[in-house]
Amino acid sequence: MRLFALAGRLSGAVNPSVAATLLASTGSVTNPDGTQTPTYTTLPLRVEVQALAGEDLQQVQSITQQADRRVVYVPAAARALNRPLQCGGDILQFYGSDWLITQSLEEWGEGAWSKVLVTRQSSPAV
Repeated sequence: MRLFALAGRLSGAVNPSVAATLLASTGSVTNPDGTQTPTYTTLPLRVEVQALAGEDLQQVQSITQQADRRVVYVPAAARALNRPLQCGGDILQFYGSDWLITQSLEEWGEGAWSKVLVTRQSSPAV
Protein backbone atom coordinates (compact mmCIF):
# COMPACT_ATOMS: atom_id res chain seq x y z
CA MET A 1 0.00 0.00 0.00
CA ARG A 2 1.24 3.49 -0.79
CA LEU A 3 0.60 5.04 2.62
CA PHE A 4 2.08 8.43 1.68
CA ALA A 5 -0.26 8.73 -1.31
CA LEU A 6 -3.28 7.81 0.81
CA ALA A 7 -2.38 10.26 3.58
CA GLY A 8 -1.66 12.95 0.99
CA ARG A 9 -5.09 12.60 -0.57
CA LEU A 10 -6.75 12.91 2.83
CA SER A 11 -4.73 15.90 4.03
CA GLY A 12 -4.64 17.59 0.59
CA ALA A 13 -8.00 19.26 1.13
CA VAL A 14 -6.59 21.15 4.12
CA ASN A 15 -2.90 21.41 3.20
CA PRO A 16 -2.27 20.82 -0.52
CA SER A 17 1.05 19.33 -1.58
CA VAL A 18 3.54 21.55 -3.39
CA ALA A 19 5.89 20.81 -6.26
CA ALA A 20 9.49 20.43 -5.11
CA THR A 21 12.84 19.13 -6.24
CA LEU A 22 14.98 16.95 -4.00
CA LEU A 23 18.70 17.47 -4.48
CA ALA A 24 20.03 14.20 -3.06
CA SER A 25 23.70 14.49 -2.18
CA THR A 26 25.99 12.15 -4.12
CA GLY A 27 29.20 13.37 -2.51
CA SER A 28 31.59 15.96 -3.87
CA VAL A 29 34.31 16.54 -6.41
CA THR A 30 37.71 18.00 -5.68
CA ASN A 31 38.56 21.02 -7.81
CA PRO A 32 42.08 21.69 -9.15
CA ASP A 33 42.59 24.29 -6.40
CA GLY A 34 41.77 21.70 -3.72
CA THR A 35 38.31 23.02 -2.83
CA GLN A 36 35.33 20.68 -2.79
CA THR A 37 32.11 21.16 -4.74
CA PRO A 38 29.06 19.13 -3.66
CA THR A 39 27.28 17.01 -6.28
CA TYR A 40 23.58 16.11 -6.35
CA THR A 41 21.04 13.94 -8.13
CA THR A 42 17.74 15.73 -8.74
CA LEU A 43 14.32 14.19 -8.18
CA PRO A 44 11.10 16.11 -8.89
CA LEU A 45 8.33 15.27 -6.41
CA ARG A 46 5.42 16.65 -4.43
CA VAL A 47 5.83 17.34 -0.71
CA GLU A 48 3.63 18.38 2.17
CA VAL A 49 4.99 21.42 4.01
CA GLN A 50 3.89 22.27 7.56
CA ALA A 51 4.82 24.67 10.32
CA LEU A 52 6.67 23.14 13.26
CA ALA A 53 4.31 21.58 15.79
CA GLY A 54 5.00 21.49 19.53
CA GLU A 55 6.45 17.96 19.42
CA ASP A 56 8.75 18.92 16.54
CA LEU A 57 9.97 21.95 18.48
CA GLN A 58 10.83 19.66 21.40
CA GLN A 59 12.89 17.43 19.09
CA VAL A 60 14.92 20.40 17.85
CA GLN A 61 15.17 22.36 21.09
CA SER A 62 18.96 22.09 21.02
CA ILE A 63 18.98 24.17 17.84
CA THR A 64 18.67 27.68 19.25
CA GLN A 65 19.58 29.77 16.22
CA GLN A 66 17.08 32.10 14.58
CA ALA A 67 15.96 30.67 11.23
CA ASP A 68 13.02 30.03 8.92
CA ARG A 69 12.15 26.34 9.41
CA ARG A 70 9.46 23.95 8.26
CA VAL A 71 8.59 20.29 8.63
CA VAL A 72 8.28 18.53 5.29
CA TYR A 73 6.87 15.11 4.44
CA VAL A 74 8.81 13.70 1.48
CA PRO A 75 7.84 10.56 -0.52
CA ALA A 76 11.49 9.45 -0.67
CA ALA A 77 14.55 8.93 1.49
CA ALA A 78 15.81 12.40 2.41
CA ARG A 79 18.85 12.79 4.61
CA ALA A 80 20.36 15.40 6.88
CA LEU A 81 24.14 15.61 6.95
CA ASN A 82 25.69 12.66 8.79
CA ARG A 83 29.47 13.03 8.87
CA PRO A 84 30.29 9.63 10.45
CA LEU A 85 28.29 7.81 7.75
CA GLN A 86 29.45 10.29 5.09
CA CYS A 87 25.97 10.78 3.68
CA GLY A 88 23.23 13.35 3.55
CA GLY A 89 23.27 17.07 3.16
CA ASP A 90 20.22 16.87 0.90
CA ILE A 91 18.38 20.00 -0.20
CA LEU A 92 14.73 20.55 -1.08
CA GLN A 93 13.74 23.32 -3.47
CA PHE A 94 10.22 24.75 -3.04
CA TYR A 95 8.56 28.14 -2.49
CA GLY A 96 11.32 29.62 -4.68
CA SER A 97 14.05 28.81 -2.14
CA ASP A 98 16.59 26.17 -1.22
CA TRP A 99 15.84 24.39 2.06
CA LEU A 100 18.63 22.38 3.69
CA ILE A 101 17.50 19.21 5.44
CA THR A 102 18.87 19.87 8.90
CA GLN A 103 17.34 16.94 10.77
CA SER A 104 15.62 13.67 9.90
CA LEU A 105 12.66 13.43 12.26
CA GLU A 106 11.11 10.14 11.07
CA GLU A 107 11.41 7.66 8.20
CA TRP A 108 9.00 4.97 7.09
CA GLY A 109 9.30 1.93 4.87
CA GLU A 110 13.09 1.97 4.37
CA GLY A 111 13.06 5.26 2.53
CA ALA A 112 9.49 5.14 1.20
CA TRP A 113 8.88 8.50 2.87
CA SER A 114 10.49 10.79 5.40
CA LYS A 115 9.56 13.56 7.79
CA VAL A 116 12.37 16.10 7.86
CA LEU A 117 13.16 19.48 9.36
CA VAL A 118 14.33 21.99 6.76
CA THR A 119 15.96 25.41 7.12
CA ARG A 120 15.72 28.08 4.41
CA GLN A 121 19.11 28.93 2.89
CA SER A 122 20.12 32.47 1.99
CA SER A 123 22.07 31.48 -1.12
CA PRO A 124 21.36 28.83 -3.77
CA ALA A 125 23.02 25.41 -3.44
CA VAL A 126 23.81 24.98 -7.13
